[in-house]
Amino acid sequence: MPPIVPDAPRDAPGPRYSPDRPGAARVASNDRITPEGVTELRHVTLDVSGLDYPYREGQSLGILIPGVEDRGHASTMRFYSIASGREGEGGVPGRLAFCVKRAASPDPTTGEIRPSPASDFLCGLRPGDEVALTGPFGSSFLMPDDPRSNLILVGTGTGVSPFRGFLQHAFCGRDDWTGQVRLFAGCRSAAECPYRGEFESYRDRPNYRSSFALSREQESPEGHRLYVHHRMEEQIEDLWTLLDLDRTKLYLCGIRGMEDHVERVLRRRAERDGISWPDFRRVLLDSGRLLIETY
Repeated sequence: MPPIVPDAPRDAPGPRYSPDRPGAARVASNDRITPEGVTELRHVTLDVSGLDYPYREGQSLGILIPGVEDRGHASTMRFYSIASGREGEGGVPGRLAFCVKRAASPDPTTGEIRPSPASDFLCGLRPGDEVALTGPFGSSFLMPDDPRSNLILVGTGTGVSPFRGFLQHAFCGRDDWTGQVRLFAGCRSAAECPYRGEFESYRDRPNYRSSFALSREQESPEGHRLYVHHRMEEQIEDLWTLLDLDRTKLYLCGIRGMEDHVERVLRRRAERDGISWPDFRRVLLDSGRLLIETY
């Protein structure tokens, strides 16, 4: 297949603030969005109205965590995908949001499970608290400008956060996004799936479909845990038809293990048509139609 030049986002804002010169943002709200008894996820909204902080869907912000040393610095920086459309969180200019998971990990010396100082700090923020903000960051994992673009959005866990911003920009307060949009979200359970209600609220749009894989509550056809790539395989003909169009972009965001499984599904479909998946993958990457942010 010949290389394709897709619609490219224009003028992605570069970082306005750095660790040496951060901006002062204020917490507007910090809400737990999962029930007690499951993984704690929080939706944090920042007021950046006093800052020069334009951003695009798909970019990330950085927050300096005080008291957590990093390579001799008094604080360390954590990155989070912006979960709002460029119009502002809730349509309010000067506000943006991100999703944070309360994390814990074993102490390297004792093996004792201890909370992450960074996530503890962020989950404990209260309205009115000030945070040191950096960014925005990112110039490739961006939503296209052309409303005729088709979007295949694949995320696991909090990796769905940037797609909340994509969908807000495509569907909130406008009717001209005519490209097809497919969302695939993988979570442990329905209770731990961030923004599921919001993602489902767009289902009346004729050009939108959302699918959820709940690995602790659903089974694959083989009787194993159901993951996001299983949902993609169920709809592979639709996805393959879209990928054959030059206005289609495929976004992968979340746990790195998901990436290999998704590509295996696509490889099998490519081989049915006698297409080399490595070659097609290279075309997609080189033309900016396959965008990956996994960790």
